[in-house]
Amino acid sequence: MSRLGDLGMSYRHGSRADRRVALTFDDGPIAGGTEEILDILAEYDALATFFCIGANVLLDPELVRRAHTLGHLIGAHSMHHSRKATLSLFDDAHIEDCVHVIRDAVGKTAALFRAPWGWMTPWEALRLRRRGFAPIRWDIETPDSLLPCPSREGIAAWTLRRVRPGSMLVFHDGLAHAHSHGRPQTVQALRIILPELRAQGYEFVTASSLLSIPAYQEEKASRNQGDVPIACSEAS
Repeated sequence: MSRLGDLGMSYRHGSRADRRVALTFDDGPIAGGTEEILDILAEYDALATFFCIGANVLLDPELVRRAHTLGHLIGAHSMHHSRKATLSLFDDAHIEDCVHVIRDAVGKTAALFRAPWGWMTPWEALRLRRRGFAPIRWDIETPDSLLPCPSREGIAAWTLRRVRPGSMLVFHDGLAHAHSHGRPQTVQALRIILPELRAQGYEFVTASSLLSIPAYQEEKASRNQGDVPIACSEAS
C-alpha cells in the first residue's frame, strides 16, 4: 500500500470535509454473496462500487448487469485476480480482458481499476493511467476476508471505529472463479454498519462520486486499435 509502489497515482479516500463514504466490494460477481449484498444495499437505499473479476463476470454476466441497473458503479479488478499478472513488466491482458468483458456485460468501459490485493507497482500504475484508468485503493480494508472470518459483530466494531469522512471501505462479495459463494458475516455486518453510519450523518456514494472522477470511459466514435478511451461523467 506504499505510495512509492504507485508513484502516488492511486486514490485512497475522498475529501475529509464531507460526511460521505464509499462502500466498495471486491471479487464478484457471484451467486450468493453479490445477490445478498445487492438486496441489503437496496434495503438501506445505499449505492456502492463493485470491483469485478473478469472471469466471474463471464460466469454470471446477468448479475453484474443487475448491479449496474440498480445504480451501482462497476469497476475492474483484473481478469483472474493474479498476483503474477499484476507484477509483470509487460502483461496488460489482465487489464484489457477484464475491461472488455465488463463492457460486453453492461455496455460501458470501466474507468476505475483496483489491483488484486491492492498490489501496485510503478509500471502497473503507468499502464493504467495510459489507458485512461484511475487506480483505486482504500483507507479501510474491513476484516471480512480473514480466515477464519470474524463474526458480524467483530467486523462491524472494527470498521465503525475507523470510519472517517471521505473513507473508502473495502468489503468482499465474491471469490475468484467460483460459481457461488456466500458472505454471511459480511451481509450481517452491513446490517449493523449501514444504519449506524446513517445515524451518524454519513451518505453512501459511489467511488467516482466520492473522488469527483469519471465512473466510465467514453468510447470514441471511430476507435482504432490501441486508442485510449476518453473519460466521461458517471451520468453518461
